[in-house]
Amino acid sequence: MKRLQSDRPDKLSPDTLSIKAELNVWSKRAIILHDQSIHGGGGIKVNSIIDGIADSAGRMDLLKRLELEGDCDHAGDDGEIYGEDAYTLRGCLRRMESIVAEAEDRYISTKDDRIRPSVDWYNHVLGAWARSDLEGSLEKTKQILRGMEAYDANLVANGANNDGTTSNHDNLRQCWASPDTISYNSVLYCLARDTGNNKAKEAEALLQNMKDRYRRTRNAGMRPDELTYGAVLHTLAQAGMAHEAETILDALEDSGQDEGIVPSLTIYNTVLNAWANSFQRNYAPRRADSLLERMKFLSSTGKNPAIDPDTISISSVISCHARSKTRRGAERGEQILDEVLKLYSEGNARMKPDSIMFNCAITGWTNISGVENEQEGLPSSEIPAERAEVLLRKMKDTQLDVRPVAQTFNIVLDCWAKSEMKGATERALKLMREMPSYGVAPDECSYNSVLHAMTKEKDQKWVDCAEDMFQEMRGKVSISEITYHVMMNIYGKSNDSDGARKAEQLLRSMEKEKLNPNNISYNICIDACARRGDHRKAESLLEEMISLSDPQCQPSIHSFASVVNALAKSGDIDAVTRAKEVVRKVEELEYVSPNSILYNSLIDCIVKSGQNNDNALEAEEILLRMEEMHRAGNSHVRPNSYAYSMVLTCCARSQVPGAAERAERILINMENLYTEGLSDVVANSRCYSAAISAWARSSSPDAVERTFALVDRMEENGRNGSPHGKPSAHCYNACIHAIAKSQRPGKARQCRDVLQRMIAARDAGFRESAPSLITYSTIINACAYAHGTESDKKDAFDLARTCFQTLLDSNEMEPCVSSFTNFFLVISRHLKPGQIRDQFAEAVFLEGCKRGKMGKQVFNNFRKASPSAAHRISSEHRNHPADWSKSIRTDGYKSY
Repeated sequence: MKRLQSDRPDKLSPDTLSIKAELNVWSKRAIILHDQSIHGGGGIKVNSIIDGIADSAGRMDLLKRLELEGDCDHAGDDGEIYGEDAYTLRGCLRRMESIVAEAEDRYISTKDDRIRPSVDWYNHVLGAWARSDLEGSLEKTKQILRGMEAYDANLVANGANNDGTTSNHDNLRQCWASPDTISYNSVLYCLARDTGNNKAKEAEALLQNMKDRYRRTRNAGMRPDELTYGAVLHTLAQAGMAHEAETILDALEDSGQDEGIVPSLTIYNTVLNAWANSFQRNYAPRRADSLLERMKFLSSTGKNPAIDPDTISISSVISCHARSKTRRGAERGEQILDEVLKLYSEGNARMKPDSIMFNCAITGWTNISGVENEQEGLPSSEIPAERAEVLLRKMKDTQLDVRPVAQTFNIVLDCWAKSEMKGATERALKLMREMPSYGVAPDECSYNSVLHAMTKEKDQKWVDCAEDMFQEMRGKVSISEITYHVMMNIYGKSNDSDGARKAEQLLRSMEKEKLNPNNISYNICIDACARRGDHRKAESLLEEMISLSDPQCQPSIHSFASVVNALAKSGDIDAVTRAKEVVRKVEELEYVSPNSILYNSLIDCIVKSGQNNDNALEAEEILLRMEEMHRAGNSHVRPNSYAYSMVLTCCARSQVPGAAERAERILINMENLYTEGLSDVVANSRCYSAAISAWARSSSPDAVERTFALVDRMEENGRNGSPHGKPSAHCYNACIHAIAKSQRPGKARQCRDVLQRMIAARDAGFRESAPSLITYSTIINACAYAHGTESDKKDAFDLARTCFQTLLDSNEMEPCVSSFTNFFLVISRHLKPGQIRDQFAEAVFLEGCKRGKMGKQVFNNFRKASPSAAHRISSEHRNHPADWSKSIRTDGYKSY
């Protein structure tokens, strides 16, 4: 036809229909080329002409040969009719645009209505671009649609006889036809292929535009159809915008007859899928259940018989419950599956469970594995991984033509990999070895899940097992970067002192295996070095990342933070200086921005260095900088409770005057920031404990009063339901420590007050406030150094004896060396010399020997309490029996 038109232009010129036919041919060609780009050697078939040609190159060669044979006279010097461009998808689309442009020019110059542009022309081009998946396809379709809308708007404004010419604009293509439903559907198809809220909102706006145009014109050719709604709902479902999707469904149900559309099962299932993808994990399951019940009601009452729920509907609802990441959701998903199995066994073939439905139910248990507390001794019915495996085996046991596939096993293997249950790794390995008995070969994901489970193990046997599996994979499955990363993590997290070097060896071998290392690969190695305190190697790897030209290997903020973490663990004298240099680099580089984790790591480095008394001031300066950056609008830097607690810890350890006052000021500032809306800043018990410890270790005469004031504040937090710190044993103990260090009389009375508070809190159900070994030992120490009147000393002795007897009688606490050491001091300082003191001291000594607590310092204090008894016992036992000191260790008060 093209040859005849070229030979006899006066007799046979192209018209609107011939252009449409030519575009139709090129559109079909675009489909072939698109299929080739997706399927490669498979899937390209042009009716039966090129069936049987196995590879894509053979199909294209045959297509060229057939075209050449059909029009030899018009072939070029290279033997091709259209040029090599016509055998690429983008070239094919350019050809279609060229055909339309030439025809438009002919129409503009001749004003011949026989070649007047038709909406079908533009729809062929729109459809080809929409199906292409090429970069820029969405923008192309939108430009054409805008041009068609502009033509339509101009036509309405100037009357039907106007040619509808539009002024050119960067965001639209000049067109000479009004859009119809197919035009809009092509753009919606493009939007549905992309994900994200922005694309979903565009699709919503486009649907509203169509509805407005239809209501205004009553042009049936522009009315949204089921494909329109399906594309919009699919886009919303992809973005998880379930509320918006259900609102559209509700509107269709209310006005579907007026719109000419009755919501189909596909539309309902798409809305269910939107809820499954929704980020409202707690609300989505209820909405999905409600929508499922609505479908059952409408179908059973005959109001919409076509929407009786099917397997896809049920799977979407189960998925909703699974993604709630709660035990209740996992149990509900399994319950729905059991109900469907029962319905199918009773003859409801529409409700036949498939592997997807089982996978959704199993995923519910995987999503809570490792999240819930899996205490040892729990019944198997309570352990998520056990429940997931039971469902997998149920697939084999049920009388269904459904068997677990590789994905099913991989979900269960992932469940075991996440599990904190003892023996989870063995169970994962055992299940993977069983896969061939089900007719399923383990794939890379299967192996990786088992390897991931091994990253939690510290025993060297699991490192050896992982190495064997890694070698096994080489002969069975393709190995990607992911496998290398998991294996590197096994080395990095193991107790092997050589683990960092082995992880780096894998990094270096990736390129030999034609794999592409990226910043994740390097970060794993840096983390491995950080765990071992090898900051020099960590810094070297970071410098290597910075020097590489590959953007995939550019260091992330995690890379820099890990190096700072390695420096924090190194204990080097210049660790803080070098950590600050790392942070300075981040602040200078354009491709990475500092965040809270980086600054927290720097503060941690300062806290751990302990090099000088200025550490608290340095740490506080970093914290103040974080506050300023956040106030300036930097969303990446947001001080949290952890940052504040580290600075408070630094203040507690500081010997600089005023450290305690600064600690309390920081604590009060935290509560004020929380009140102002900074929800990450909660003055938790750890923060309060550090502030109390700062006062306890200070030499301030107000230390005791300030510690009591902070404890009072914590108790008030508990009574008022405040999110801030409630009293704990550690906080009370710090208060007692402040009393012990003070020089004021009345120590015993104040210690008894704190002890009674702790006992009252424990009896009220606050177990974390229960008195501990440290509590009683610190009180004994405070009593040992009590002074004042005879009455004060008597109170001190009585309280110390009560505390010591409590430790002796307790089934939960064992008196430590410090308990005996300090109690002998109490005896020597507060009991009058004489027979009673000697007998009492010897009784305590014998108890200490029996418990194996008689260390050198204990015996020295025993000698102070009763010189005569100590001399006699030393004469009888020139070498003290080993049993006397068998239980001495660093514990209790000393560790505090």
